[in-house]
Amino acid sequence: MTLWSVDWALRNTPVIFGRHHVPVTLEISRADLADPHLHTFLAAHLADMAPTAPPESQHALDLDGLSRQGVRVWVARLDGVLVGTGALADLPSDLGDHDGDGDDDDEERGDRSSRGGSGHDGHRAPESSHAELKSMRTDPARRGEGIASRMLAHLVEDARSRGVRRISLETGSMEFFAPARRFYAAAGFVECPPFGSYVDDPHSVFMTLEL
Repeated sequence: MTLWSVDWALRNTPVIFGRHHVPVTLEISRADLADPHLHTFLAAHLADMAPTAPPESQHALDLDGLSRQGVRVWVARLDGVLVGTGALADLPSDLGDHDGDGDDDDEERGDRSSRGGSGHDGHRAPESSHAELKSMRTDPARRGEGIASRMLAHLVEDARSRGVRRISLETGSMEFFAPARRFYAAAGFVECPPFGSYVDDPHSVFMTLEL
């Protein structure tokens, strides 16, 4: 079963909590970067990443990074409660393209990417054929419920609709990030060389998905 057929099934099935089907709706929408709940959620993401690598090898975006032109940010909500985030950052074509280039919810420890910057105000930035996956996070209390897969499918659908041909990401090489690497591999991402302005780093793993 492909990621896209899984996404269709998830869109047409109630969210499952334990053994019970709870009639709640997962909604994914563009983020309001002024939302204080989002600020708290993103701060927790940065706190999760902080102990995993030296500062020069940490690439998680802060709020300023997510506000830059070329970054599109989404939030996932269950009955109005923020439970997940994800973003795409356009990569310059001269840096982003080269040859060879958060189990259902195992990505939640996520990507650590920091390149790019935001079309959160609804205005489209100049289109790019290569985008970077960023800020993938699910509320720890909601992991294992399919939220990550729904978010990733939504981001890929958005990228396709804008003519993006490739999505790449940077994540950690440590055991802490093994669930993330498994999640992305299951979604079709494969390891690749550093892209954009990244360089080889023993703390990093780079992955890419051709659309």
